[in-house]
Amino acid sequence: MRHRSNCGRAGRIRSNSAERGCGSPRSRRVGSAAFASTRPGLSRPLSAKATTLRSHPKRSRYIRTIFAPARSGTVATKTIYESLVWHEVRVTAHAAAQYITLKYGEAGARGTRVTLIAGTHGDEGPWSALAIKMLCRHPVAKLTGRLRVIFTANALAAELERRNSWIDSPNSFDLDGVFPGKDEGSHTERLAGSIAPLIADSDVVVDLHGGGTWCVNAFVKRFEGSEQLAADLGAPFISNAPNKPGGLTTYARSLGIKVANVEVGGRSGKEMYWVERNVTGLERALFRLGVLALDVPPAPAEKAVDVGATEAMRARVGGIFVPTLREDAVGTIVPAGTEMGKILDLHTLAELQVFTAPYEQTAMMLLRPQICTVEGSALMYVVARPA
Repeated sequence: MRHRSNCGRAGRIRSNSAERGCGSPRSRRVGSAAFASTRPGLSRPLSAKATTLRSHPKRSRYIRTIFAPARSGTVATKTIYESLVWHEVRVTAHAAAQYITLKYGEAGARGTRVTLIAGTHGDEGPWSALAIKMLCRHPVAKLTGRLRVIFTANALAAELERRNSWIDSPNSFDLDGVFPGKDEGSHTERLAGSIAPLIADSDVVVDLHGGGTWCVNAFVKRFEGSEQLAADLGAPFISNAPNKPGGLTTYARSLGIKVANVEVGGRSGKEMYWVERNVTGLERALFRLGVLALDVPPAPAEKAVDVGATEAMRARVGGIFVPTLREDAVGTIVPAGTEMGKILDLHTLAELQVFTAPYEQTAMMLLRPQICTVEGSALMYVVARPA
C-alpha cells in the first residue's frame, strides 16, 4: 500500500450560517444515568433522584460552528482543522474505480500523538466524524501534542450505510475484526492493513462508534490500563470491554497503546446533543493527555454508571416495531416492568411481542427510537444491570 501526501491543507469551509466565536461547548447538565418517565401504574424507585433528559431540546448552538473559523477577539485565527495536512493511502476497490483512498489528516509536530478514528462501521453514520471536526475548531495554537484524524475509515460501507464493505469476496468482513489486516487479503483486510501502521505509531487511540442509522446508544468501553481515558470521555454508562479477536482496540492494546471505544449517539431527534457531548468528552480527554490546551480547564466528567454484562434483546418475530421509550430514554435507568416497545403484525397490526425492562434497575444502553419494520431476530435493545 502506498502512502501519499496530498501536500495541501484543509481549506476553510464557509457557510452563510457561520457563527463568530468558538468557545468550548458547554454540555447540558444531565445525570450520569437518569430515571426515564414510566407509563401510568409504574412507580420510580424511591431511592433515586428522578431526572430526565429534556424532551424538547433547544436547537443545537454548535451545528453552525462545525464550519465556523476560530476567532481571537475580532481576528480569525487558524484552527486545528485548517492546519490538518491530508494524506492518502490507495486501497484496492471495485472494477470501476480500481482504487479508493483512505484519507487521514495530521496536525502538530511533537508530543503525545492521539489518533481519533470514526466510521469503522458504515451503518453507524457520520455523527462521530462531526464530533471530531467540532473538536478541531479550536485554534491550532492550542494544540500542544500531535493529532491524527480519520473521519471515515470504511468508505465503501459508509456510502451505502451498511456495516461492512460490499465488495469483499466471497463473504463480507467486519473491519473491526481483521486487524492487523492482510496485504493480499480481501478489500477489508487490505484496508485494515493500511490503517494498522497509523494505529501502531500512536500513543493513544480513541475508536468512535455509535448507534448509527437505526439506533442510538450511550456507553463507553473501558480497557485495563486506560481507565481514566474512558472516564474522561463522559458517557452515561461504562462497561468493561471484551477482548475482541482482530479488533482495532485489541490490536492497539497488544502494542501497549492506551485505547478507548466510544459507543455514543446515533440517528434521533437528539443527535446533536450526543455529538456535542462527545466533543466535550474528547476535549476533556485531550486536555488531560497534554495534547490540547484550554483557557479554562474542563469540568470533571460526571461519574458514569458502571454496568455488568450486557444483554441483547431481539425480536422474536418480524413486524412493525413501535417504540414506547424513545430517544430521551437512552442513557437512563428505568425500573423493571417498564414497557419499552412492541412489535405488531405486518398484515393485521395485532400485537405480537412487548418488550419490558428486565431488571429492577435497567440501564438503557442502546435502543431503536423510531417506528420501523424489522425482521425476526433483529437487535432492538441492549440493556444491563448497574454493577
